[in-house]
Amino acid sequence: MPLQTSLFPDEQTPTPAATTPPAGLVLSALKFGAGPMSPAQKRFNQLLNQTETLAKKIDDTRKLADAHRRVAERTLAPLEKERTALMRQMAVWLDGRLQRKGLSAKQKNIAREILCHLAAQLASAGDDAMHAIYAAHNKKSLAEQEKADAADMKMFMEDVLGEKMGDDDTPFESLDDLLRASMAKMQEKAAADEAARANRTSKRKKSAAQLKAEAAASARTEDATGALRTIYRQLVSALHPDRETNPQEQLRKTALMKEANAAYEKRDLLTLLQLQLRAELLDASQMASMAKEKLAALTALLKDRVQVLNAELFSLEAEVAQEFNLPLFSTLSASFLHRHLTETELDLREEIALMKEDLAVVQDDARFKRWLKQQHASAEDNFDPIDFF
Repeated sequence: MPLQTSLFPDEQTPTPAATTPPAGLVLSALKFGAGPMSPAQKRFNQLLNQTETLAKKIDDTRKLADAHRRVAERTLAPLEKERTALMRQMAVWLDGRLQRKGLSAKQKNIAREILCHLAAQLASAGDDAMHAIYAAHNKKSLAEQEKADAADMKMFMEDVLGEKMGDDDTPFESLDDLLRASMAKMQEKAAADEAARANRTSKRKKSAAQLKAEAAASARTEDATGALRTIYRQLVSALHPDRETNPQEQLRKTALMKEANAAYEKRDLLTLLQLQLRAELLDASQMASMAKEKLAALTALLKDRVQVLNAELFSLEAEVAQEFNLPLFSTLSASFLHRHLTETELDLREEIALMKEDLAVVQDDARFKRWLKQQHASAEDNFDPIDFF
């Protein structure tokens, strides 16, 4: 089957090849380099480099998170399990002690507050027995208490931000709901501000140069969309598994079609071109010619792709930071994650040691009462509303 001689012919239905060219071949074939380059060609090369850098960073971040997740599971999971067991042991002990005499009303209140705090954490993680203990020592159910905590935090945030949060007739069910509503409100405000700016801009009378630039941009977008659609249609025609009688080839083409569909949805030009190479619909020299012939359209596609990759990287880094409880604005790296893991492990070991000491202390009633007083004083000294989050 001869190779395709034009970038966007109307119909091509070649048979896919079994070979898989290197992914970097697409980038190297598209880049301008021989002789002087125009500003447009330099910009095109810059966008190619950005897509390559961002895609590699996303892949590296995923690999880094996977590796760190395995180490964290091996290192921290046993410690977290031990801490949970100690919390449960303390909750059960406090529950039993509150059922015996010898404590003043104030001491009972402090012990009950500590017990409910522990039981709530364990119940939220799915411990039904702790849910029952919480209910036995609190007039409000856990769900009602979460609503009350959310209402208190709502008042605090409204005082700080100076504006209403949500609807007074529909209380937030939990602090997580309040946090999500807060984020949504901030995004809504940002979108409203952007819409207001766009509205003000649209009302201004546009110059002939602005109208010409908008028309050119619209034409480039249409050209880019058409180019992408043509590449995709060529792939569909060449790779459609229903047209294949060989079972193995049908499986291979089904997999390639899934790649093509995903790439087309993402407007991922480079992946579609890579699939074109694998299907032998064009070669590297034709790809170089394509870059010259369709420079504006391909530049528009690459610009869109850079924006998508930047957003994907930002979202991925936020997910990793949340999963591993990393500090705000931290830079992801192997060394940083290792340091954070070490610090977390030390904190857990210190917390476990203190919990074991506490369990030993409370066995003696006189020391238990002094311990209650210390815990109460410490809780008052360290109160921070932001800790609710």
